[in-house]
Amino acid sequence: MEQKSVWLDEIKFKAKPSLKEDINCDILIIGGGIAGISTALELKDEDGVVLIDKGKIGYGVTSHTTGKLTYLQGSIYDDIEKAHNFKTASRYLESQLYAIKMALDNIKKYGIKCDLEKNNSYLFAAYDVDKLDKMKKFLKKTKIKYEECDLPVNIPNINAIKVNDTFVFHPLKYITSLREIIIKSKVQIYENTRATSISFEKDYYKVTTLEGNIKAKKIIICTHYPFFVIPGLMPLRLSLEKSYALLSPYKNEKFNAINVDDEVYSVRFYKDNIIVGGFSHPLYKNINYKKEEDKLIYFYKKYFNKDIEMAWQTHDLTSHDYLPMIGRLNKNHPNLLIATAFNKWGMTNGILAGKILADLALNKQNKYADLFRLDRPISFTKVTNFITNNFMVGKTYIGTKLIKNKDFYKNVHIEMIDGKCSGIYNDENGEKHIVSNTCPHLKCSLIFNKLDKTWDCPCHGSRFDIDGNLLEGPSVFDIKLK
Repeated sequence: MEQKSVWLDEIKFKAKPSLKEDINCDILIIGGGIAGISTALELKDEDGVVLIDKGKIGYGVTSHTTGKLTYLQGSIYDDIEKAHNFKTASRYLESQLYAIKMALDNIKKYGIKCDLEKNNSYLFAAYDVDKLDKMKKFLKKTKIKYEECDLPVNIPNINAIKVNDTFVFHPLKYITSLREIIIKSKVQIYENTRATSISFEKDYYKVTTLEGNIKAKKIIICTHYPFFVIPGLMPLRLSLEKSYALLSPYKNEKFNAINVDDEVYSVRFYKDNIIVGGFSHPLYKNINYKKEEDKLIYFYKKYFNKDIEMAWQTHDLTSHDYLPMIGRLNKNHPNLLIATAFNKWGMTNGILAGKILADLALNKQNKYADLFRLDRPISFTKVTNFITNNFMVGKTYIGTKLIKNKDFYKNVHIEMIDGKCSGIYNDENGEKHIVSNTCPHLKCSLIFNKLDKTWDCPCHGSRFDIDGNLLEGPSVFDIKLK
């Protein structure tokens, strides 16, 4: 079983050059995932637009999604209705239908070959029938037609419904196709260009990168996890979950499915393979990721009994009130825009974010901007989740400080070297790889991820390879020992 996302298997392209000098621009987009590239597409005919990515476009979190374009999103509408009201939940549904239409329009308009496939979407209950009944009532009230049915796959379910107007696709083929369109437009793209800080100076923002400085009138941050701490205090407003996925050869049944229960798992097909995902948990819990992935493997083999060819992990950012955070940071920084916390539905919400952010950057009206604005009213649910999450993250931070001398695995341990807490990994050839064991972001101690052979931050999700190179933020620095 290879630890690799299937979407990375077929994609090869030459990276654009990195930034080599200081530049000025009107709008700077930081991050080239689904949200960043969708924003750049909306701004492709504007002058003075620049997009930078710390690596290759699309190779971050987007490359580890399951690639669904569906509005049947588990129990999300019930969660939103509880945190807000029915009107807010119905507007969120409307926004997801709009995002799917945008994706289809782009694919048709630009002739994008991304393995688009029309699917039935199933929503089912493994045991929580009451929650599924609530979803049925919600769909009826919003005039969404669905069909009562049996689930066409051998996994536990008591009741199921389906709709027939949803899709799946290859997310990286979609993004890289848009990349080629944008390269031919007015937008300048710089890959392998890592932003490390943002400062406000008079009437512009200054973004420092490892390759040069960028002065911009407006900044749009699409980095999955906003990498700065001030302004915004973003680490206090977001929660992180880790999910697992695996791929195995299987006849393509042309449907996708997800359940409404507390322990969520989902299914979709890609060519003659099945992708099963789920068993997510807050990042601060269950830091033995191998053990957590084994739960999904056990589940899969119990009901499908096929050999697994690929497995991968992903991080999902969630907001405390179940709505994405898309828009201006606050009234003091109206020209600093953010897209984050897509609550596990990054394909639809990333595409939607591109339209909202572009409209805001151009001072245009957008019918969904108020729904996702960052300064929306605080709900009781948001306050409760805010307190719970930050208490647990703080507990995790303290907990990681207590495992300084613990051997994680036979070939991984922590020790003090020249007064610095260091992580040591001995590879299969007996070579030692020594790095700092402290995350540069907010100084949480790192844990070793045996599955991917990476050093991971259990507080906010930064990841580093065995030699200390940054793989995923919010950290913007490596953990190499000098």
